[in-house]
Amino acid sequence: MKLSASKFFLAATIAAVGFSSCETPTDNGYTVPTTYNFDNVSYTGQTNRLDMMAEITTYIKTAHVSGAAALDAAKIKDMYGDNTGNHFSTAELNNSTKQLKSKTISTEQANFEAYMDAVAVASQSTNQVAANGTAGIATNNAGTKKYLFSERGVEYAQIIEKGLMGACFYYQGAAVYLGDGKMNVDNETVEPGEGTEMEHHFDEAFGYFGVPTDFPTNTSGLVFWGKYCNKHEAVYPLNQKMMDGFLKGRAAISAKDLTTRDEQRVELKKQWELVVAATALYYLNKGKDDLTTDQASAFHSLSEAFGFIMSLKYGANSNISEAQVNTILTDLFGSSNPIQANNYTVTVAKIEAAKTAIVASITELASVKDSL
Repeated sequence: MKLSASKFFLAATIAAVGFSSCETPTDNGYTVPTTYNFDNVSYTGQTNRLDMMAEITTYIKTAHVSGAAALDAAKIKDMYGDNTGNHFSTAELNNSTKQLKSKTISTEQANFEAYMDAVAVASQSTNQVAANGTAGIATNNAGTKKYLFSERGVEYAQIIEKGLMGACFYYQGAAVYLGDGKMNVDNETVEPGEGTEMEHHFDEAFGYFGVPTDFPTNTSGLVFWGKYCNKHEAVYPLNQKMMDGFLKGRAAISAKDLTTRDEQRVELKKQWELVVAATALYYLNKGKDDLTTDQASAFHSLSEAFGFIMSLKYGANSNISEAQVNTILTDLFGSSNPIQANNYTVTVAKIEAAKTAIVASITELASVKDSL
């Protein structure tokens, strides 16, 4: 049976108690555990949102079948926004006061609702074969995967999911909860079950990353950013760097060592941006490999690449600007707006140019841009 993110991480948190003796001493008189096993940790709001995103994606992909029923745009926006209509599969989510929309960067909330309207429109053509100028269903060469594409060959399911991984999860985790506004707060008053305000905010940043408390020893059940971080381990390892940042930063907060806390905040923002960029490069490579031989697979990968490139706008680092990201998207897809983007105009040369542009700003990945 597949566990929801919230139940999985709860189980992992309980299991982590058994690792509490595994600690690394520091030079500052406190120890850093090897699992995210601290007193008074709570990030159920974050795991609720991870579960909500998973269910939205599952619903949208019901239209990735020839002749499938059209999607209900209002339902998708209810699941994204004020959580009305009992559209989720569990009472926990349906009764939750949490939502994705309010945690999405404010400048993008209306845009994502427009993408939800667009996927519902595209889903009215599931009886059509996708082609240039025609929305519909396309099948990969192996006959094992079907995708719903717009008339311009864009898979909106990927734009919505990967885009919200950036505009909601990455933005909140790296830019908001690791930012000054959430860190320069009370670190004395302990709320039972949540810790100090500063500890709680740091825990919430960890919750948005989507890994169990004993990551990376345990890589079961990874979701969203945790899943994609682990994907690159053989080529560009980031798992331990991310987890070390979370462990050292949280231990430092509890020990009132704000110098180390700030060092780890900087490190986490840097490494998380590398996860985003590495994943964008990974899907650009997959799209390039399939572009001339398996159009459905290529357009699927390129739609994922669009979402991940787009996500680079929402972090806390300044290695790549929003203007640079929009230029990369426009040069590759014809527009930085996924509704106007066109996979039918993508070429191998444009993909290579996009990769070069990404690593020109995020230089750590230059040596592995072709092997991710």
